Amino acid sequence: MGFCSVCEYMAKDSLKLPFNFDPERLKQDLNIISNGKWTPHFNTGYYQGEWSGVALRSIGGEANALYPDPASPVAFTDTPMLAHCDYIQGVLASFKCEMESVRFLKLAAGSKIREHKDYKLSLEDGMIRIHIPIITDPRIDFFVNNHKVVMNEGECWYINFNLPHRVHNYSDIDRVHLVIDCVVNDWVRSIIAISEAQSEHLPAATFANGLEQFRQRVLEDSALQEKLRETPDMKTFLDLTLQLGNDLGYSFTVEDLEHVMKESRLAWLQRWI
Repeated sequence: MGFCSVCEYMAKDSLKLPFNFDPERLKQDLNIISNGKWTPHFNTGYYQGEWSGVALRSIGGEANALYPDPASPVAFTDTPMLAHCDYIQGVLASFKCEMESVRFLKLAAGSKIREHKDYKLSLEDGMIRIHIPIITDPRIDFFVNNHKVVMNEGECWYINFNLPHRVHNYSDIDRVHLVIDCVVNDWVRSIIAISEAQSEHLPAATFANGLEQFRQRVLEDSALQEKLRETPDMKTFLDLTLQLGNDLGYSFTVEDLEHVMKESRLAWLQRWI
């Protein structure tokens, strides 16, 4: 599969990536963090109210070291907090790239982050910041370049933070995201290209059922890949995909498969390659 060049994505404000994580298991790991472990965010001029974090990977491996200083000669390493977060360790293993800062970031109820820009945090700069909402609410407004971005619990989003962005938590709960800084490599570029194809060619409803979850399972299971690769024609592929998916507990129908293939066969196949 040919990948699009980086320049094609320079103007992209935000992009939902093809990962969906279990919100309840994310919350179980989050609940390990005691109230006393949260450190106020270092950019005190950027927010009103309470904005704090806990580092799972940081410069020097300190849980209170929230600032990912690009000029520091000290390496990024896991903090002791990550060792207690079994599910999040698996989440991070899904990213086939080097990671620098990994943090829980919490914006307290009623708090807001004023509009600002970050420095060299976009695909074209070689570093992207990923957000995975763990606790969120429809009453939270997240704007990037004056476009509202709605991120649901367990989803995975690339945001171009070089652009002006702001957040206002109008809800009565604390919003918590897992925030990951990834070094761009070929794997990251391929995920961005696949996500772009998904957002432009495939309806969002396609990914609300078990079909997308099964696709993720196939990408991680070489035995499933071999079984599907051996199918001689499209009908056999569809029948076998349905059988394997349903046997493993993923809920979708042959009509779901036929719909996405009809909607955009190329875009769908690219997501399996």
